[in-house]
Amino acid sequence: MRISKEVRTGLLAAVSLIILFIGFYFLKGADVFSNTKTYYCYYPAVDGLISAANVEVRGLHVGMVTALELEGNKGVKVTMTVQKSTPIPRGTVAVITSEGLLGTKMIRLDMAAGTDYYPAESVLPTSEETSLMDNMSDQISPLMKGLRKTVEALDTVIAGVNLITNADNRAAITATLKSINATAENLSILSKTLAAENGEIKSIMHNTNSFTTSLAKNNDTITHLLSNLNNVSGQLAHANIQKTFADLQGSVTQLQGIMTKINNKDGSLGLLVNDKGLYNNMNSSLKSLDNLLADLKEHPSKYVNISVFGKKKK
Repeated sequence: MRISKEVRTGLLAAVSLIILFIGFYFLKGADVFSNTKTYYCYYPAVDGLISAANVEVRGLHVGMVTALELEGNKGVKVTMTVQKSTPIPRGTVAVITSEGLLGTKMIRLDMAAGTDYYPAESVLPTSEETSLMDNMSDQISPLMKGLRKTVEALDTVIAGVNLITNADNRAAITATLKSINATAENLSILSKTLAAENGEIKSIMHNTNSFTTSLAKNNDTITHLLSNLNNVSGQLAHANIQKTFADLQGSVTQLQGIMTKINNKDGSLGLLVNDKGLYNNMNSSLKSLDNLLADLKEHPSKYVNISVFGKKKK
């Protein structure tokens, strides 16, 4: 029996499609020639999880995700097939996790201990594990916000620097720096001067210390002196100062009256003070009196005669 060319071409195409289908699922990790069991999982969200994603137990490939579909309030229904040679104990949790650093999602079965197993078509408990990339993203996001604020602040600072560094401000800054340098030089000269006068400064400090020491030693004397001053001030406070000033005022008034009379030639004292002729006559009389007294002392017999026997001398 001869097969036509068209039949042979159709058979070859069908075999090619079958081989391509088997190769595709084989490359995806599915064991096409083995029996599998189907299980279901429900997740609030399955970001990054795709159909044909791996299902692993302790790092070993045991199945694959075959379907993802949305089911209302239950969330996302995930259908997966697992090899019959991998029994799943009750209490096992299907965890969505990342596969590698690129963040490819997969399902990891965290097996529970026990000999009671889930039958096929069962719904498994689920959980979701944060991936390394998610953690890095959570940490990088605040850093990026801070970096943006830093860049904005840096832009503001650069704008301020550009404003400061214009020609006028540069000249002002140069003048300020020159003033600072001059001040530093003056401080240096002052420091050298103080260093040169160090001996005198030490002497002054020594004298000051000696003075304060003397004050400390004479503290009792100073206290006594201050007490006496306090007593004197107290006595002055209690004295009748007004009466004393009134008496003094009266005395001054009387003295002024006497001086007025003297100046007005009223009385002998006034005449004596103001009449020059009277003063000269009185002065001449006093001189004559002095001469008389001197002659009397030298020649008393000239003026007084005393005779023991009653004979008188001429």
